[in-house]
Amino acid sequence: MPSVTFPAYHIGEVASEGFAASRVGCRTTSPALKEVPLLQVDVEGAVRTARLAAQFDWTWYLDKDLSAFCDAAGWSLGESSDRRTDIRTDLRVRPPRASVARRRRMFDEMSVHVSDEIDRSIPWAQRRRSLVDAFAALGEGLTLALDNPTRVTPGESAMMSWECPRVWIKLQIVYDTVYLYLISQESQATADAAARYDAGYW
Repeated sequence: MPSVTFPAYHIGEVASEGFAASRVGCRTTSPALKEVPLLQVDVEGAVRTARLAAQFDWTWYLDKDLSAFCDAAGWSLGESSDRRTDIRTDLRVRPPRASVARRRRMFDEMSVHVSDEIDRSIPWAQRRRSLVDAFAALGEGLTLALDNPTRVTPGESAMMSWECPRVWIKLQIVYDTVYLYLISQESQATADAAARYDAGYW
């Protein structure tokens, strides 16, 4: 994957605000499978998943979308309960897993592991540096594929998201891994309304 420059922001700074030791250079070359300290990220797999999601004809009904999306991605459905369905992906990370929260016949989002999970016995500063590097590599690959993100949130739980006609695609650091979330427009609108209410914008 070729180098790319981000004109409006510095991806390393998005994830490392308040954590100066974690800065990642603006120009990096992101191979399909990137080794960063303590963990591995599958940039190619994340980009492939995001492109498929952006083009997929989402209805957000479980019986229509789940099997169809997994078939298109080359993934396999795992165990299901009343509340959740697990999915085995082909991404080269540990664990190669995704999941959806079931809402009767529908679902609102799919969460996909796009990096390894870091061993929590490793000191926090080292884990944090690796997560920032992973987020930067993934963010660069996704921005090259999807253009600049619609939203960017810096800080400890750094987030970048892209609005597509039928889905929001969100990259986020969550605890000890990096997730790619595929979110319905309705769910994102509900979350945005709740955030405005909490902020006092009634």
